[in-house]
Amino acid sequence: MHFYLARPGLKHSLTVLLAVTALSLPALARAQATQQSDLRQWRNANTDVGRFQRGHIDLLKAEQSRSALTERDPNLTIGSFKEDPAAPELTEELARKAALTLNADLLTGQPISSIERFTRNAQLLALQQATHKLWLEAVSAKEQLNIQQRIAEAASVSLELAKRMEKVGNWGRNRLIDVEIGYQSARNQLLLADQAAFNSRQKLFAQVGSEHWRLPSALPKPSSLAGLSELVTPLEQQLADMLARHLQFGLLEKEAQYYERIVGPAMLEQWRKQLDAMLSASASWTNAIPTLDRTKILWSHDLEKAIKARAEVLRLSIRTKSDLQQAREHLRAAHTQASDILNKLQGLHSGAEEEALLRYNGMFISTWDLIAKAQTKLQSELAVAQAKQSFWIALTDMRALLAGAPYAGPGGNVGGPDANSSTGKGH
Repeated sequence: MHFYLARPGLKHSLTVLLAVTALSLPALARAQATQQSDLRQWRNANTDVGRFQRGHIDLLKAEQSRSALTERDPNLTIGSFKEDPAAPELTEELARKAALTLNADLLTGQPISSIERFTRNAQLLALQQATHKLWLEAVSAKEQLNIQQRIAEAASVSLELAKRMEKVGNWGRNRLIDVEIGYQSARNQLLLADQAAFNSRQKLFAQVGSEHWRLPSALPKPSSLAGLSELVTPLEQQLADMLARHLQFGLLEKEAQYYERIVGPAMLEQWRKQLDAMLSASASWTNAIPTLDRTKILWSHDLEKAIKARAEVLRLSIRTKSDLQQAREHLRAAHTQASDILNKLQGLHSGAEEEALLRYNGMFISTWDLIAKAQTKLQSELAVAQAKQSFWIALTDMRALLAGAPYAGPGGNVGGPDANSSTGKGH
């Protein structure tokens, strides 16, 4: 049974409801004064609710404004993640500079060989990539914690309303239990979000070397697709640019060309014919592949080095192209997902809110239907925060790959087992 009371059919924004559910409601923790009879209690409750345009919702808000206490639901107090509002904000660029300062020894070294320079540059690039991802994760965790706090507070308001309805006889105990389960679930998610935000922030502070910072409240919205040069630039052009800047690829290519000039095209052609013969003589799925008969070819150590260097060049080129294709498609998918949630899904939720409010004012739905719409909207905000995090991490990995870092895919693992190995030693 619902309380349906005469209410003006005015158009109200559900942002009022969201604001109400985010308020601290200490008076709700107190039991109402005992009534002389169940009938009088029922009538008094209906009379109180009838004085407000949005019934129970505005009644709870009025109680909050009259209360002399301001504390929140004590069960929703988070204990891990705390920030000093006076602390300076840790921007993405400040985090990068702080991490480099903490690892200043990488900047003071004087690499002599090309291999040493390659190793040093790879370390600096990996440091900056890791710092940026830690910053993204920490800011997103804070944003999600704030949303979870509002979800839990909305659940707290719903629980108090359910208790009152059960007390005056409008609800049975079974319906109150369902609301209590939802409240406990929201509280559990809040505790998990609190711990995740704390852990993410501490990892970032360890990376930058200081705890005297305050994180931004939220990640920015994704860039427009037209503004993402990482996706607009043709793949083949990106691949050519990457390989041209790739020190390891350049060293291997020089080594391969050096030994290929020594052995000459005739010997290389003999090797290719012998390779075709060996592969043709081998059965499928066997370890009994014939080995090279060196008596049928003018074998030399130079030929062996030429074969090895050229094979490594080919493998690196193919792996780089594959990583680039994966990074592009992952970034494209993350951008599409975030854009859909921001531009389409949230618009649908806004339309649903407007329709629910009209139906509520027309007494076609109950207060609980309106609260359900507000809770759904909060869940959509959580999905937006998660989608933004996925997009910016995908973009970070893409940019790091284009700069020469091994590819860290959606799972966070970097490249293959020899992604950071140095070859072509001695040149």
